[in-house]
Amino acid sequence: MMVSVGLCCGVLLAVAGCSGSEVRPIPQRLVKMGYQQQPPVEVVHNYSVEGWHGLDDRHIIIETGTTTDYLVTLAEDCTGLHAAETIGFSSTNSDLTLSNDLIIHQISANFRCPLQSINPLKRGG
Repeated sequence: MMVSVGLCCGVLLAVAGCSGSEVRPIPQRLVKMGYQQQPPVEVVHNYSVEGWHGLDDRHIIIETGTTTDYLVTLAEDCTGLHAAETIGFSSTNSDLTLSNDLIIHQISANFRCPLQSINPLKRGG
């Protein structure tokens, strides 16, 4: 009985260890999500954030309510992203540019993260 419990625990630990060990590169993750990454742009005119998905501490997809979503790459890791309640950008007009920061709102703190690049995402293949 003790041997079978030990084997079961060993198998569970091995499976748990394997499940999180593979992290796909962002381009492969985008393809799996049904996106094709387009060349970077300097500005997104008349944008609004209708939804968003954090991919990791440096990449988010913003949904703009149009046919084009965008991959926003941050200039550095922004660890506040994983616990974000809401996000926004520091733009003072209706355009999103690389000079803007991502603003992350949490219950107890806010973070500002500089942008590195903005890539339109095309749906389908």
